[in-house]
Amino acid sequence: MTGRRLSGSGGGHPGVGASHRVPEVTLITSEGCHYCEHAREVLDSIRVDHPLEVTEIALESEIGQSALARWRVPFPPLLLIDGELFGYGRISARKLRRNFEA
Repeated sequence: MTGRRLSGSGGGHPGVGASHRVPEVTLITSEGCHYCEHAREVLDSIRVDHPLEVTEIALESEIGQSALARWRVPFPPLLLIDGELFGYGRISARKLRRNFEA
């Protein structure tokens, strides 16, 4: 799998984000990675209150390998927001939520 889009607000409030730009979130994952599963869960919990466009990309893909080389992180997942590295490994739900509430 090269990439799949996981979009929607996950049942958020109508009109939330209507006047705000929806951040472009890219999650680069590896099969069988427990940190990757945790990152998916964190993103799902945040989508309850913040509409996000999330694209998941396999680390093994050309795009995934390119991101790994660019950001030089030791292990997945890589979480990019609007094309910039937000974090990798065990993603902090609190830190991510603060980022979207700013």
